[in-house]
Amino acid sequence: MVVASTIVLYYQQYVQGAVSPSVLAHFQISFRWYLTLIVISNAVGAMASLFAGLADRWGRANLVVGGLAVHAVLTAWAIPAAPGSVAYGALVSLSALIEGVVLVATPALIRDFSPQLRRGTAMGLWTLGPVAGSLMVSAVASNTLTHLTAWQDQFHIAGIAGAVMFVVAFIWLKDLSPGLRDQRMMSVRERVLVESRARGIDVNDALAHPWRQMAKADVIVAALGVSVFS
Repeated sequence: MVVASTIVLYYQQYVQGAVSPSVLAHFQISFRWYLTLIVISNAVGAMASLFAGLADRWGRANLVVGGLAVHAVLTAWAIPAAPGSVAYGALVSLSALIEGVVLVATPALIRDFSPQLRRGTAMGLWTLGPVAGSLMVSAVASNTLTHLTAWQDQFHIAGIAGAVMFVVAFIWLKDLSPGLRDQRMMSVRERVLVESRARGIDVNDALAHPWRQMAKADVIVAALGVSVFS
């Protein structure tokens, strides 16, 4: 269910690519303006990862369900009804922000409910999201653009798919109880502390500069490569 939610979110986010020429003509904007919009929306979605702490406070399943609802409304009704290019860009960026928040919660849900020995397989399935989402865009567009010429129709279809996924997730997607989640996090934290101290690692020093630790060439280059590839 989490993987399906991820696929639908990527489908809704990528649907604009299927109708980009029509969007350019409708709002009379240049390709450079449209490309700038894509870059900005991707940056907004990346910044949404900073809200990862909300998942522990509000519940990961709640974030996923709520994000699916808001994203479906934006895709099905708000974006197609945008009165101008500025409003269209703002709504697309807002949808990217919502998607970014949800995509922080979905891998955490998979981690919570996956056995440790099969967690790699589970996370591998999660990475199907962007690929399967792109395939859904291509499949739907190739079968509907011949008789549904309005670009808004593609957003309507994607939004309806998101609404269906929201209903399914609202009924069946569950989260760990706060007590179990806290107990699990405490167990993981204690194990990491014991292993770190056994290796002679100063835990306080290791956690003093988290951003500096991640600002390394191998991490940044790999992240840029995955982003460009997607």
